[in-house]
Amino acid sequence: MIPKETIEDIRARCNIVDVVGSYLPELRRRGSTYKCNCPFHKEKTPSFTVNDARQIFHCFGCGAGGDVFRFVMDYEKVDFVTAIKVLAERVGVEIVYEGGAPEKSGNKDVLYKLHTDAAAFYHRMLLDSPEGAEARRYLEERDLPVEIIKEFQIGFAPNGWEELLCRAVKKGYEPQQLEAAGLVVPSDRGGKISHYDRFRNRVMFPICDQMGRVIGFSGRIMNKAEKGAKYVNSPETLLFKKNQVLYAFDKARKPIVESRQAIVVEGQIDAIRCHQAGLSNVIASQGTALTENHARLIKRYADEVILVLDSDAAGLKAALGSSETFIATELSVRVVTLPEKEDPDSLIKNSGAEALTKLIAEAPSALDFLVDAFQKQEDMSTEAGRMRVVQAVINLINHCPSAARRDPMIHHAADRLNISPLALSQDLRRAQRQQRAAPRAADDAPVPTAMPPQKTYPRQETALLELLVHHYHDVHALVHDYLPPHLLTDPVCKTLVETLMLDPPETLTEGFHDYDEDTQKVITRVQVEESRTIDAETTPAELAQRYILIFWKRFLEREQAELKARTDISNEERFKEGTRLRHDLYALAKGWEGAMPMLGARLHSDVDF
Repeated sequence: MIPKETIEDIRARCNIVDVVGSYLPELRRRGSTYKCNCPFHKEKTPSFTVNDARQIFHCFGCGAGGDVFRFVMDYEKVDFVTAIKVLAERVGVEIVYEGGAPEKSGNKDVLYKLHTDAAAFYHRMLLDSPEGAEARRYLEERDLPVEIIKEFQIGFAPNGWEELLCRAVKKGYEPQQLEAAGLVVPSDRGGKISHYDRFRNRVMFPICDQMGRVIGFSGRIMNKAEKGAKYVNSPETLLFKKNQVLYAFDKARKPIVESRQAIVVEGQIDAIRCHQAGLSNVIASQGTALTENHARLIKRYADEVILVLDSDAAGLKAALGSSETFIATELSVRVVTLPEKEDPDSLIKNSGAEALTKLIAEAPSALDFLVDAFQKQEDMSTEAGRMRVVQAVINLINHCPSAARRDPMIHHAADRLNISPLALSQDLRRAQRQQRAAPRAADDAPVPTAMPPQKTYPRQETALLELLVHHYHDVHALVHDYLPPHLLTDPVCKTLVETLMLDPPETLTEGFHDYDEDTQKVITRVQVEESRTIDAETTPAELAQRYILIFWKRFLEREQAELKARTDISNEERFKEGTRLRHDLYALAKGWEGAMPMLGARLHSDVDF
């Protein structure tokens, strides 16, 4: 178990604005809080709010909210303990467990440590071991100096079948843990399960997540004559999801934020060469198709993507497919066409970084790239050839969800194709109608993007909680003396009011993770949102009095309704109690001063409410 003192120490060192900002660079100050689009649901108007003073976040769109630990839990999709460890590593706090460290298992924490140790082993084998001599020569021939090798922690997997396995077992890891990490492969020999190293005799490129933690590897052969695939990558694991990871993103993230531009190349060495040449906002797809997950990841940090892919037919197809994916995420897309038989690595080595920089600066839009590419491969003198180009243009524009972006694309495409914008717009609308009308197979049904309905809470009750949180000393005595908690109808609000009658608002944050998820959301909401009803003419105490009267009025009206439905009392008793309730409601209508005698009588009588 992690001691509570350690958790609070980590919390105190982690400013939530800094932590959230490291994940969401678009977070900006808006008055006394910070805002940006919510990372947990799709929205166009920012409703995600971070409160620096109270160290909490809350989204008024989807209801997500909590402290710095909850943010990491929701964003990284990890449990509370893992979130503590992530933040402890961030601020350099060593966790000393009560009762000793937990047993190693196949959880994420163990896998992160295992990948870190494996990367260090491969790196040592490259730099220091005799077996790494061939790999060192290979990297020297590729003109990758030691400084770059160390910066990207490039390594070498020796040719033995159990080199990594034996060393890991000696360090206390189980073979099953290495298998879960994708570092070894199980083998059934004569009915006995054994394991062998997945990566052998390959140059190793560690693949990191956004926080710089190693989560997988890509191993490259050094000799084209060798049998086997040119690259062997880690399989899908608990940590490594290839459709969510981009190589060098951890190093490129800050430059991408600063430039609002991401440059995507294909291979690891292409990305490394670009970083060496000063193009630090470069990331690599690692030869896999770019997906919607990749696009959403880049969209958090950039407004524009520049694709620098191979100039062969496969590269052309990948560029067009990737353009559609990025345009659908409302990213601007440009595409670089490299000289024949060149990639970013060879171009920089042969012609200097300026050659690639010039191509990037002059890169056409994805739309122009598509028109140029299709006009080269189609016979534009024939109607069939022209219509194939028009159809390709319509398909690309159709991926753009924004009308404001589509309109200039339509006009520019019409100009390039020598047709009227009206005709192109009509064909686009027809394509959209056909797309909507086309029957969908069950497996192809789109994933709904609408938010699930939020649980709602009585507005006056959450407003009272806001008053207690933000103006505790002004309203606590009033609420304590004149509002019995049972007058509140929502169980969550009632529990929190009862808590605040005994302890100050700080206890809500300190014991945040002791509450259930619904209560946590209410806590963050009322801490972020301060009552807008308070102004120069209305004090917190006056507003509290107003809410107290509202809750009493509702209570008495419920009493009236219940009285009418009762059959166990005489008419005389019904009349007497009904008269009393009407008298008390009349007193409430007079305002605070007029209601005080009635409230005092009810609160200090023996009447059972």
